[in-house]
Amino acid sequence: MNLQKKLQNLGIEQIEKLSNEYVRAIAFNVTEALTSAFPVIYNDYNNIFAQLINCNMYTARITKQISSVNYIYENNSIYFDRALDLTTVNEQMIHECIHYIQDSRNKHGKLDKIGLCNFGRFSVFGLGINEAAVQYISAKTVENNTTMLERYGVRVKTISPNYYPLLTNLIEQIVYLIGEDVLVKGILNDGRKLEDELLNTFESNTKRIINQFDIIIDINNKLSTENNPEKIKIYQEEISAMYIDTQNKIFSTFFEKILPKLTTYQEVDYYMDKAVCYRGLMGISTQERFLFGSFYDIKLEELISKYDRKKIKISRRRDSNTLAVISNNKIIKLIRKIVAYFSAQKDKQ
Repeated sequence: MNLQKKLQNLGIEQIEKLSNEYVRAIAFNVTEALTSAFPVIYNDYNNIFAQLINCNMYTARITKQISSVNYIYENNSIYFDRALDLTTVNEQMIHECIHYIQDSRNKHGKLDKIGLCNFGRFSVFGLGINEAAVQYISAKTVENNTTMLERYGVRVKTISPNYYPLLTNLIEQIVYLIGEDVLVKGILNDGRKLEDELLNTFESNTKRIINQFDIIIDINNKLSTENNPEKIKIYQEEISAMYIDTQNKIFSTFFEKILPKLTTYQEVDYYMDKAVCYRGLMGISTQERFLFGSFYDIKLEELISKYDRKKIKISRRRDSNTLAVISNNKIIKLIRKIVAYFSAQKDKQ
């Protein structure tokens, strides 16, 4: 698709190119906001600023208000709606500037990657997870508050209620597991390192999890242009089902894969506590509230048993008293109390 056709489809009518002074001001404000929100990238301040001041930026009439700011990779430029206050940083501005920073091309100038999004000859892979990660960073940069909302039959906490709320929540769950600094540096500096981190974390399930992010964003795009009430309902149900399945895969895969790597009581206890606290991040299906046991409740009970057996193996390797571990396992009792607490809280929602 050529540039003019792409702009027309997005409802973007170019007005004029921004002056160097305006571009420099936007670059400064965005760089300041990002590095203030995430100190881990402060050493990249000059690099981020230098990239943004070289960006071609335009004002435009945007008739399809999906976003008031749009990064167009075909000409590596950013378009701002003419009504937008360019002196104030907002999450859409941050989001599209990050996409510009992420742009990676081969020696022939052909687009290769945008962060975690890989452009193959016939397909695009990783668009959904990259959009979610960029939106997470954008929302954190402008200090959005955590909001509880219900979307398509799912109750979820998210820092991005207006843009990709379910996908952003899934990224928040991944951040809880791998660390925010890892995500931020990977998204802004080197997507391949972040891809490696995801592979090390989720191993054989990594591609499946990333693909399900793509499926959610694809269905969401179809939903945004659909007018048939029956199809709208089907799409909404598909999104909620895929969201629940994805978060279950993230949770179960991580805590199953980490278990064989644990070698001390302290590590076992740490990750078991982490599994217990994970419940506060997960979205809840409105139908699940009426079930006897959710996936999380059932899976956590399985994990408790497996982690308990892991402690026994550690004890045997150290020639300690195995019976003492079994009879005096306070952490298991604590976890069961916490599980009961979260179950009670869920019933109140």
